[in-house]
This record gives sequence, C-alpha cells and structure tokens, in this order.
Amino acid sequence: MAIENLADERLAIYHALLGAAAGLSKGADPAAILRQACDALVEASPHIRLAWMYLGDPDVPAIRPAYAVGEASAYARELVLDRSPDCMVGPTRQALFQGIPALVDVRDPAFHRWRDLAMKYRLEVILALPFGAPRGTMRGVVLLYADNADYFDQVGLEPFSAFAHLAASAVEQADLRLHLKETATIDSLTGLLRRGAIKELLEREHKRCVRYDRCYSILLIDLDRFKLVNDSYGHGCGDDLLVAVARAGGETLREGDCLGRWGGEEFLVILPETGQDEAHTIAERMRRCVAEVGVKAGADTVSTTASIGLASWSHEGDSLDQLLMQADVALYEAKKNGRDRVVGSKGKNNTVAVAVQLNMALAADRVIPAYQPIFELATGRQVGDEALARLILPDGGVVEAGKFIDAAVDLQMAHKVDFKVLSRVIQRCNRRLRDNEPPLSHFINASIDLLRHHDLVQELLDMAVSAGEGVHDHIACYHPMVIEITEREFLDDVRLAKKVLAPLLDVGFRLAIDDFGSGHSSFRYLADLSVSFLKIDGELVCRAATEPRMGKIVRGIHDIASDLGVVTVAECVEDEATVDVLREIGVNWVQGNFFGAPAMEAGARAPGNLHARRRPA
Repeated sequence: MAIENLADERLAIYHALLGAAAGLSKGADPAAILRQACDALVEASPHIRLAWMYLGDPDVPAIRPAYAVGEASAYARELVLDRSPDCMVGPTRQALFQGIPALVDVRDPAFHRWRDLAMKYRLEVILALPFGAPRGTMRGVVLLYADNADYFDQVGLEPFSAFAHLAASAVEQADLRLHLKETATIDSLTGLLRRGAIKELLEREHKRCVRYDRCYSILLIDLDRFKLVNDSYGHGCGDDLLVAVARAGGETLREGDCLGRWGGEEFLVILPETGQDEAHTIAERMRRCVAEVGVKAGADTVSTTASIGLASWSHEGDSLDQLLMQADVALYEAKKNGRDRVVGSKGKNNTVAVAVQLNMALAADRVIPAYQPIFELATGRQVGDEALARLILPDGGVVEAGKFIDAAVDLQMAHKVDFKVLSRVIQRCNRRLRDNEPPLSHFINASIDLLRHHDLVQELLDMAVSAGEGVHDHIACYHPMVIEITEREFLDDVRLAKKVLAPLLDVGFRLAIDDFGSGHSSFRYLADLSVSFLKIDGELVCRAATEPRMGKIVRGIHDIASDLGVVTVAECVEDEATVDVLREIGVNWVQGNFFGAPAMEAGARAPGNLHARRRPA
C-alpha cells in the first residue's frame, strides 16, 4: 500500500531523526538516549504506531520492553520474549546478537507466535535497530512497528540506519562514562563501595538524619593481624580472604544497611535507623561471621578476626567528623584490649571524649603552647623556656597536656599536636630574632611520631629559616630551638634516633635528653648522640632534698654531664630546699613552678632573688 504524501513522510522522519541525533551528545544515560529516539519517531509519523526499547544483556531468560510509546503501546505490555526458538530468531534478539538492523513482516512464518496480537493492534511490519557493539557490555535495541507492510521500503532504511549508527556511538560513550564512574566508585577486588563513595553515602545519611531528627550508627571494622596473612601466605591469599569477608559480611546485614571498603583491611558499615544497642547486636553478629570465614592456602585454612568500633548518632549527637573519630577511637580501644571484640563509643572511658575534643581543637587551631621559664641557677638570669601543649576549649577553658597527650600518643595523633606547637614556637622564635630580643633557648618535646613524618619535619625546617637573612646567619652557628627526646620514644634504638633527628640537627637545632635518669639506656644516648642538654628526671629532683641517695644520683648525673660539656637542667623544682641542694651540686639551669608556672604568653620574668620563696602555681 502506497503512503500518501511520501515526500512529507520522509521529511518528517528525517527531521525527527536529525532532532534526536542532535540531542545524543547530551545524554549521559544510555536508556535516556533510546527513550528519546522512541519519542521522536512516534511523534514524527502516525504510521509508526509503537516504539519500544530494551537495554541490557541479550541472553537473559526473558526480554521485556523497558519503555514503550505510541497508540499500540498496550501491545508492548503483553510482550515477553523468552528463549524459545521462535523468539531467538525473532528481530529483537537477532538485532541484539548480530548488531545489524532486522526488518520483519508480521505475516512471516517465524513471527507466528505474535501475529494475532500484532494484527489486533494494526501492526504490519517491524524494524529492529540495535545499539552498541555486539560484544559490548551494554547493548540496546529500539523496535519500530508500522501500520503499512511496505512502510520502511517506501521511506527507506537509510535515515534509520544512519541514526542507529550515531546512537550506537552515543550509547558506547555513555557506557564508557558509566564504566569509568563505576571504576571510581566500586572496589575492583571486593565489589564494595570504595571509601569516597561510601563517605558520600554517609554524608547523605547524616544530612537526612539531621533534617528528620532520626538516628543511625556506623561500624568501623579492621581485620586483626592481617599483615601476617600477607606475609605468611602471600597477597593473593590476603585478597581471597578480603573477598570472602566482604561477601560473608554483606550477607549478615539487613536490607538497607551498607557495607563499604574503607581502605586496606578496613570496612565501614552504615546502619540507618539504628541506635546503639541494636547496632551492637549487629556488630557482634558481624564479628562472629568474620571469625567463621576461611580460605584455603595449600593445605592450610587461613582465617582472621575483626575488631569493631561502633558509634551512634542521634539528635543530640555530634558532627559527622566527630562521629567518625568516635568510631576510630572505639576501634583502637577494641584492638588495644585484645582484638576480636566490639567496642562502642557510648559509656567509654575518657579516651573517646578526649580524642574527639583534641581532633576538634586541632582543626580549629586551638592547640597552642604555654611557656615555662628556665633560669640559670648561678645568676638568676632567664636563659630559656619550655613549650608545653595546651588545648583551649570552645568556652575558653584550658586543658593541660597531661590530660590529653596519652590519648594523642595512643591514637597516633601526637605528630599533629607536636606540629601545631612547634609551628607556633618557631614563629615566636623567629620574631624574637628579628626584633633582636635577648636570646633564649626554646625547648620543645618532639615525639617519634612527628619525626617519622618527613613532610612535616621539612615544613618546620622551612619555617625555621624564613625570618630573613639575619636569622639565617644566626642559625648557621647556633639556633635557639632545642629538641627534647626521651629514650622511651626510641626503645633503645640509637641508630633510629640519629636518623630521624639528623634533619633538625643539621640546621643547628640542639638536642636535649628529657627525663634523664628515668630509664636504663640514657647513657647510650649521651655517648652516641650530639647532646647539648640533660634534663634531669623530675622525680629524682623532687626527692633530692629529702633523700640523700637521690641527691647523690643527681650529683653523679651532673658530674658526668659537666665532664662532657653538657648543660644540666633540673625539672620540677617546687621548693626552696630543692633549690639549695641543686645549687650545692652545681646544676646549671632550673625550671619548675617554684620559679614560674607555664603561661600561654611568654611574659615570665626572672625572679629577683632565687632564694625568695615563691608559691607554686
């Protein structure tokens, strides 16, 4: 049957296809591209009574239209293309498998299964336009049904084939974009969300709970002694164990919970609408599940256990960063207390609260030094000061280092505290040099945690020589900064101490051994390192005035230091009797509350008379 106004029909089809082609580059979603083609073609011609599309695997058990439009769209709702022989040779699966258009008359014997239904909706001919490479990961097809058996012969297949070619490229590009996005989102080993993706999901959950006043919990999971698995059985076995744990862990969770890979052997679980008690039950189930997982490595079965830190948010809760910190602290407590256990942040000892408080203070630049003056005992002249960390609370309260430094060390945050304090001390030191103020030696503790962070050490060194040419000249022969270390930090490893201290000593920083006399190996440090100061252990100093044996020990330490040309500094001097003993021994410098308590502004002055009684601050 001839089509009336064929030229107009062709023109309408061309316009529709050109319009659809123009929008192909804008469609990031392949399904949207195919829906756009269906809409354009049905709208262009009354003869095209139905257009439907499918996107996915052509070899699935059943193909159903994902989108249908047109006067005969009811036909599509009844259409199910299974894997029977007549469906497998039909236009849809053939176009998908072969990647070329297929044209079929509904009267064709191969189409007998659907003939009556097609005739009911006045469908005479079918054109199947495939999209995507035949062996690609994403393939689609658009089916066009016309009411005239000769429709596509008269209009011509060229515009449809050209459009199919353009759309195929667009689908492949969209497929590539989705693949790249998935690669960035999904961990290739475990198939779980990667850290960035699950962090984004966690941020959305947090905002939702804040908006609607709901609760949720998170679990931070770390596989215990996982490094031993890699070292003993190889990384392949370690990877197999990670995959097995991820699979088993996911199966223990409820619908709606989310498990992601946080990094290495760490996982994060988001538990929506879940309070502390219920979250603890789920965490215990997860812990037991991990313990039951095993993978074969030769004749051995390799397994692991999990330490889990739990934190819950409610309408009275903290920010997301604080919640993550609470989970991290709880995880640390779980590992510290024996591993293979669940620890929740609720009801914990002060470590959790201190760690969260410290993390907030670091972020807000509220960790600052307080300076305790150091005096020369013989002259009463101030010769230095020691910088001691202080945490300033939001309400202006001050927390001394002793109340948070142990938590910082335990949680490997000591380098952050040291860096903040050292930065301020160096800046103050540089200002004093520029202003030609009387020289002082500025003592500051440096943990091994900081010294191992070479990037932070380099940043401090750059800062130390940024005060101008005059300061550089001064540093060349003598730098006011004195780095204090303790033998406990280095676990009797003098070689390590030399290595990590070298960058600081090379630019003129001097070295002090702190708490000298409190351990068994301090003399090795004195023998093998370039030491300028010995800070005598405070407990020895405090007992020197009342216990003759302690006085003799302090004297012995001073005599050895004096023979080596090392300055002695007595710490924790609290009373006049101790001053008298130290003077008689000949100790060089002193510090303690008897002479001046730490102050956050370096305004302490030397007392006029070192023998005058001063009330401890």
